[in-house]
Amino acid sequence: MPDGAVFQPDSLLGTVIAGRYRLSAHLASGGMSAVYVAEDTRDRSEVAVKVLRPDLAGSPDVVRRFLCEGAIAGMIEHENVVRVLDHGGDDEGPYFIVMELLEGEGLFDRLLRQGALPPSETVAILVQVCTGLEAAHREGVIHRDLKPENIFLHGRRGVPPVVKILDFGVASSANAETGDAGFVVGTPEYLSPEQALGQAVDARTDVYSVGVMAWRMLIGRTPFTAESPDSMIRKQAREPVPPLTEARPDLAAHPDLVAAVARACAKNPDDRPASAEGLAEELARTMGHLTHLPTPAPLPPFRASLPVNESVSLPAPLPAAPAPPAPVDRGRRLRIAALVALALGFVVAGAPLYLRSRPVPRAERLLARGLHQEARDVLLGAEEGHPHDARIRTLLGRTLFKLAQPAAALDSYEAAFRIDPAALERTDLDALAEALTRRGNVAERAGRLLARTGPTAGQAILSVLPRTSGAERVRAIDLLRTVDPGQRIDTVSSWSPLLEDPDCDVRRAAATRLGESGNPAAIPFLKNLARLREGRAPSGTSPSVQVPSVCGAPEAENALTRLQAAAPGR
Repeated sequence: MPDGAVFQPDSLLGTVIAGRYRLSAHLASGGMSAVYVAEDTRDRSEVAVKVLRPDLAGSPDVVRRFLCEGAIAGMIEHENVVRVLDHGGDDEGPYFIVMELLEGEGLFDRLLRQGALPPSETVAILVQVCTGLEAAHREGVIHRDLKPENIFLHGRRGVPPVVKILDFGVASSANAETGDAGFVVGTPEYLSPEQALGQAVDARTDVYSVGVMAWRMLIGRTPFTAESPDSMIRKQAREPVPPLTEARPDLAAHPDLVAAVARACAKNPDDRPASAEGLAEELARTMGHLTHLPTPAPLPPFRASLPVNESVSLPAPLPAAPAPPAPVDRGRRLRIAALVALALGFVVAGAPLYLRSRPVPRAERLLARGLHQEARDVLLGAEEGHPHDARIRTLLGRTLFKLAQPAAALDSYEAAFRIDPAALERTDLDALAEALTRRGNVAERAGRLLARTGPTAGQAILSVLPRTSGAERVRAIDLLRTVDPGQRIDTVSSWSPLLEDPDCDVRRAAATRLGESGNPAAIPFLKNLARLREGRAPSGTSPSVQVPSVCGAPEAENALTRLQAAAPGR
């Protein structure tokens, strides 16, 4: 590649690596490499190929680290570690690592979409992470950069996902020289104290990172926030991780889980579980030894009350004695006829009153007068007698949102959707979209329901987008792209404010999405963040320690490279 040229990932499409792997589609790009879907021409199978950027191939240190990643990851054979099939390269061809091709989603993306995960799902994921780590530790490999971005949930819809640990790019091994002595390697938000201080690491370093990941998965954010990498590193080195219950009091219902995470996050390595296997056992015990991601259980097969061939014989009824003929009473007949006529008159005269007393019109009148509590009582009373009336449930959902009872409102809307997916009107979609501006489980549930309604929800989501921020805006934009791919939004004005968000994950996501947008107007915003690649070493560390870049800066630099390649001269 000529000096000064910008690497364009698509330029390698169609290239055959090592005479065997034909690159067919670009998946992602990082600071050192790009990842592609490739065909193995020997057996026609699909694989993933990570290729070192050609513009970096002239650096011996970069090449050594890249090849070291392939060698280290290739040492580990375990279901919960991405499988490395091949690696190599030389001056005549790109340096490459061939891996199994995964299907599913990254843990980072799931957390952005959902905010926080239920305890059972968190434990199920982390038990598998720890199981994969134990296999790595047995080979003398310490990952040193565990974070949601490096965990993948592999599997098709409806099948329990298999957790895969990715990216051993900064891993250390007793059998491989990484050449990073005196460097702080890893991501500041998940660094162990010993990493932060530039000290020797062992398996307990990864245990700490798993503990911080558990905190992030259960709370929806990392335990520490800081304005710069050096202040984040100081916090990791010295400040205790806050108890889970301080940020989420309802987790007091899971004391064993809270205690297990606290032990994993201990500042002193001797106070942590001695191994990843030990942490996996502690976590599994908190949820009844749950070791796989749960899937909805199938409905039990229908069973008749009696065996198929069993019958019941009932005694034959005795014949009734014939009744004697009744005498004709003409006066009684006249009285009955008069009563029937009178009753019909009342029915006809009272029909409008009856119709006005039906629950839906009555509730609508009460809502028009602002009597939300009274309307709720009417609709709740009508639910039991009208089990298949979706209109009652949509109206109840609106009412409960007005009464600031979002969880109950979502219960009602979900019931309405099960009865009749077409029952949700624009007013209902607006109410659900408004819930996207809230934090936590309410926004997650509203998003899931909106995703099922299809393109009709697009305008409702678009209308609330300016009132969202942080992770809620990330989820809302991604949801809009899912339900209505044709809906156009101003990507730069939507994503660029998030480049300064205090949540590290949000900054990373914003930078990545801007890089994918293809809009050169994002370049100035990305440049501001990309400049913050270097930081100062915190006091107490070796002067030779290099500090990781500001959170989001590497992603901004990658996005910038991508946009500048598409728009030269910007």
